Amino acid sequence: MVTKQLIVFYMIGGALILLGAGFWLKKNIFLIKNYEASSIADKEGLAKSAGIYVIAIGVLIFLTSFLTQAIGNFAWMIFAILVSLSSLLMMRIIMKYM
Repeated sequence: MVTKQLIVFYMIGGALILLGAGFWLKKNIFLIKNYEASSIADKEGLAKSAGIYVIAIGVLIFLTSFLTQAIGNFAWMIFAILVSLSSLLMMRIIMKYM
């Protein structure tokens, strides 16, 4: 059953996927907070890493909204743990490009 909540989650996931594609394919890294062109060593690598990360979060939102119907709110706890761990990994990756 599709509810208003699921539609909102699909829209948020889709928006994040499009934003990630903009980072990765169009190299729109000016949207990243504290971006300074002079401090970035590899702009291509940063754009690709940030894009893949944002796309992955969008896909996780899609999957979590499906899992919520199957296993309940426990799916959101799993989502929170995965996002937290991936954020730590992403910080290490970003520091490589600065």
